[in-house]
Amino acid sequence: MLYMIRIEHLTKRFNNVIAVNDFSISIDKGIIGLVGENGAGKSTLLRLISDVYEPTRGNIYIDELPNNNIDAKRKLFFLCDKPYVPVNTSIDEVFKLYSSLFEMDEEKFRSIMAKLSLPTDRKVSTFSKGMQRQFFIAMALSTKCDYLLLDEAFDGLDPLVLETIRQEIIARSKDRTTILSSHNMSSLERLCSSFIILSKGKLAKDGDATDLGENMVKYQILFKNPTSREELEKLSIDIISYKMVGSICHLVIKGDAFDDIKKEFKPILIEQVAIDPDELIVLQMMDAKKARGEKDE
Repeated sequence: MLYMIRIEHLTKRFNNVIAVNDFSISIDKGIIGLVGENGAGKSTLLRLISDVYEPTRGNIYIDELPNNNIDAKRKLFFLCDKPYVPVNTSIDEVFKLYSSLFEMDEEKFRSIMAKLSLPTDRKVSTFSKGMQRQFFIAMALSTKCDYLLLDEAFDGLDPLVLETIRQEIIARSKDRTTILSSHNMSSLERLCSSFIILSKGKLAKDGDATDLGENMVKYQILFKNPTSREELEKLSIDIISYKMVGSICHLVIKGDAFDDIKKEFKPILIEQVAIDPDELIVLQMMDAKKARGEKDE
């Protein structure tokens, strides 16, 4: 059987705000990073997939079942960015509650809690914010659901804890699907097999990490004379980002214009530099904005 989340022309409107705008995609098995700036629509999309929100328009299918179907719901676990737990509730009581709703692996849960050095004999409300986040991640990773949606789950976690959780996600996701939302791509780059980038509720780009940077080249250039973006564009260069930092021009383009720039402007220095993973998110959103014909603010 082909496991898949299929989304068709999904739109979610809150009064006059369009949080998700005509979004369509098919998501296969694996570990998928859902990235974008704050307010891009990541949390709304995950809530729509998990049927917490009803769409204004469009359809969502879980293994070809409508996502509001009870059998589809049993296949999916959604961990929101701020999970609620009643005051004075013990670890065991929360686990029993989740076990009444989902098929759980208690042995796996106890194992992850031990790896994270979290006590199991305390009230959840006595945990620090970071400990509570780890506890709920351990709970989520202990479900036997085919689909796991984690919203900003890595925020505030220290590197050692993060590495432990990464390994657990990798082990769990060999034949299942995990979607991790974040505005920080660097926390996901060594974990995810593919990425979905959202910009203002729309799909800016999807693919693996190599695909996301495909055809993008970044240069640092020291020109002899001040050179504007407009002058560079006269060479038919597809500019995504033009930024002056002191006397150095930081230029990101589609394609290769090294020889053209060197021949036309004879810069004192021109070198290609690597694009930072988090910068790549911004650049993809800038490229999507440009494709929509929107001007920079």
